[in-house]
Amino acid sequence: MSASASPTYLSHRTLLHLGPHILALTLATCASEPAHSPWQCNKNFVCDPDENQVSCPDDCVWSEATAEGPRADVCDAQENWTFVSACRETCGNGQKDDGETLDTCPRDFPGPGCGDGICAPAEDPTRCPVDCHPGTCGDSVCDLHENPAVCSQDCSDTCGDSVCQAGEELACVRDCPPCDDDSCVCGDMVCGQGESMTTCPQDCTQPTCGNGVQEQGEPCDDGNDVNGDACTNACKLPTCGDGIVWTGKEDCDDGENNGPQNTCNADCELSQCGDGQVGPGETCDDANDDDTDDCAACQIASCGDGHVWAGEELCDDGNDVDTDDCTNACQPATCGDSIVHQDDEECDDGNQVDTDACNNDCLKPRRVIFVTSTKFTGALGLMDDIDEKCQMAAAMNKDLADPSTFKAWVSTGDFWPAMRMDTSYLGMYILVDGTPVAENGWPDLTDGTLSHAIDQTESGSPIDGPPWSNTNANGTSAGGVNCVGWSSESQMNQGLYGSTLAKDAAWTDSMSPIICSVLLPLYCIEDP
Repeated sequence: MSASASPTYLSHRTLLHLGPHILALTLATCASEPAHSPWQCNKNFVCDPDENQVSCPDDCVWSEATAEGPRADVCDAQENWTFVSACRETCGNGQKDDGETLDTCPRDFPGPGCGDGICAPAEDPTRCPVDCHPGTCGDSVCDLHENPAVCSQDCSDTCGDSVCQAGEELACVRDCPPCDDDSCVCGDMVCGQGESMTTCPQDCTQPTCGNGVQEQGEPCDDGNDVNGDACTNACKLPTCGDGIVWTGKEDCDDGENNGPQNTCNADCELSQCGDGQVGPGETCDDANDDDTDDCAACQIASCGDGHVWAGEELCDDGNDVDTDDCTNACQPATCGDSIVHQDDEECDDGNQVDTDACNNDCLKPRRVIFVTSTKFTGALGLMDDIDEKCQMAAAMNKDLADPSTFKAWVSTGDFWPAMRMDTSYLGMYILVDGTPVAENGWPDLTDGTLSHAIDQTESGSPIDGPPWSNTNANGTSAGGVNCVGWSSESQMNQGLYGSTLAKDAAWTDSMSPIICSVLLPLYCIEDP
């Protein structure tokens, strides 16, 4: 019958009226066995596999009240497993089924090794009633069907651990089996296989490691050749530092080499940053993950390690670039620290003088250079007259600070820019709109290369044309080709000029003359 079938039940009262013969027929599957061991019917309200209603009515009962209703699919501990609808066809089939529990059907919840005839320490009478029962409890021998839970008088907690310890030779047969090998005859004065000081002291007078018996002087003896378990092959308990990796307990074990500066630390763990022990490649290990203290990433904190050391550093970018946001002293870049902060500062002289080559905002002073929008013949006049032409042009732009400071970039035989201008100037030369022409002062202006062509007038308008010059790139006179000292506008005379399109030396010296009657502008430079 399947577990889902609806069986016909006879009430308990009906069973009583039917008489002994019918009752015996109805309970045929629970009939008493001819002989019952003394441990049967233990009156624990559990119908064990070797009990039934007839032999043990205290444990195995069934009532009509539990045959139907909400408990019809429950296997009650006080109900006979042969009758309850949820369990009667599955209890005893050796597997866990719906509605069964350890308490109601112990035969289907066996313990480890249940059914092997040995009452192991992990088994108990409920789960393994055939293996575990009192039996001969009290005879001072821990038999195979006994353990401390069944018979504490005979059995100890260590009996059953598969190690024959001193004092267990006779009392614990399971751990100390008698020697039955041909070469193992106790009393033949030969310590044979299976014999030990505890099982046969007549033959074995010295402990033998590996015989599975814990003898005098041996902390353990598991009788196997596995060196990495709880008992080494030298019959010693495993310890960190013995050079043997204890499986599941140690990561490594280098013996005497365990500890600092080794890949295996003193706790037999693989050395790693944060374990509190200074390992290979580490200069410190403070066992924390705080990289802002004096030990960062297991290295002694220092400027440049990429970790901001609290209380000691304000920044640390981990590089050796001194001109970025964090200097090589692990300080934020600031104007006045004598380091030119890239992209933010033009200069940094480290002082508070606002009128020198670098002001207090770390900017260089500016001097404007332009080309006059007015053009002139070669009859420019004396040097003061020529400068005045530049100053008049500068006055046309109200944004220029002081027009009177402008001078003309031209040369005569007696005067030239390098002679009469500030050659110590280290600031910037810029166009009217702020475009840099020479960023590093006079040396930069006169090195033969400009950052940008001088191609704007005093008002910032673009201009394309040659200006009068007669001046070399280094600011000296280019010679006597200067329209007779800038006094002639005759077509018979010539003067040298530059180019507003050039960024090389041709900006001031085109190396070819032009007639003095031509109208050309002038270069004008601010030079206080």
